[in-house]
Amino acid sequence: MFKAIGTRLAALVLVGLAVALPAARLEAAGFALFEQSSKGNAMAGAFTATAEDPSAMFYNPAGNAFIDETVLDGSIFGVIRPTARLDGLNPYPGEGYSANMAKPLYWFGNMYFVTSLSKDFKVSLGMWSPNGLGVPWQNPDTFRGRVINQRIDLRQLSVSAQFAWKVSDEIAIGAGPEVRFTDVKLSRNVQAVNPFTQRVTDIAHLSLISTGTPIKVTWTAGLLIKPCDRLRFGVSYHAHVDVDLEGPAQFYQISSGSPQFDAAVSTLLPFGTNPTGRTTLQFPSLTSFGVAYDVTPNLTLEVDGNYTTWKVFDQTVIRINGLADSVLPHGWENTWAVRAGALYKGKKGWLAAGFVYDQTPQPDFDVSPFLPDSNRTGVTIGAGFNVLKGVQLNFSSLFLWFHERTVTTNKDNFSATYQTFAILPSVGMKTTF
Repeated sequence: MFKAIGTRLAALVLVGLAVALPAARLEAAGFALFEQSSKGNAMAGAFTATAEDPSAMFYNPAGNAFIDETVLDGSIFGVIRPTARLDGLNPYPGEGYSANMAKPLYWFGNMYFVTSLSKDFKVSLGMWSPNGLGVPWQNPDTFRGRVINQRIDLRQLSVSAQFAWKVSDEIAIGAGPEVRFTDVKLSRNVQAVNPFTQRVTDIAHLSLISTGTPIKVTWTAGLLIKPCDRLRFGVSYHAHVDVDLEGPAQFYQISSGSPQFDAAVSTLLPFGTNPTGRTTLQFPSLTSFGVAYDVTPNLTLEVDGNYTTWKVFDQTVIRINGLADSVLPHGWENTWAVRAGALYKGKKGWLAAGFVYDQTPQPDFDVSPFLPDSNRTGVTIGAGFNVLKGVQLNFSSLFLWFHERTVTTNKDNFSATYQTFAILPSVGMKTTF
């Protein structure tokens, strides 16, 4: 018995390690990640009113009040991008130019644990990645958007302890703090006009890497109502948080081929001194509403709406000691996502499918190689199989189409058409003690 439990725990620890690995490029609009469990993902994230496994910590903390066993649940997601490219337009970078994003291995994960304090009170512990970003361009030294971005990576880990209370057989509430850990990496080139040739040339490479792991505390809460046996209403909320980041700004000089110009450049930028860079990132609040209906004892249908307050992401100010501040205006807008899912449960496991439409918060003037976002449409499938007593293996995949977006009026004067298609497969395991 103890050997079997140890095997389950070891497997789930390996799943949990993925939580701390690089998060993928944003597969929910903006830079939010909504893929927080294999079953929830199989229903396209329409899980606010179903919330029947420990991933309720993310989807709706009240759901754990109705779990009577001790359960450990975890999953790993990968990101595959068969298409992630831009096609240039005039005047810059020009017709006929195209570039692709690099395809490094991105993956992220989650882990949840719930147990009973009493018949009506449950406690849960969990961790997941609520936000993440990876925008790496191929051939960064010749990429025509290299002064805007060569590569950016954002990772965020959320660790939470929550309590859920079954007020009655019809009503439950849940809440708890979220501790967020964040880091970011950004690299791009710096250009200037060479007065000897009257041409724009690369003079430096800038790498900004946050140090330490800034800790910010926010909170989450949920409500689940069952007015009758077949019908459920759910609402959940994750509060917004601002994160202050700092780290060394590393400047590396790029030779222009002109010794006089290079000598002048060497006095203008802090090469070799690594001055401190600082910025603040704003992460929005998320409110989810869901209604689920059991068509039969085995078949559940759910529809959700998610409201995200992206308007808090209005600008990013990068401050580097000894240099003028760099202000990046964003002007994002609040958005809705609509999700629908179907779940069939049988003796040997479950099957699910879903659909999602997710609005982009990004206006045209902010679309660039730094972050080319767009509306998304996705479909999902998934299944869970009972392989041993108390052990279930879960699988899901999201197929996500980013709507083609053409931008000719943006703050960086970089005109292009962006196209992306992504696949997010997952594998997970749930064990009940």
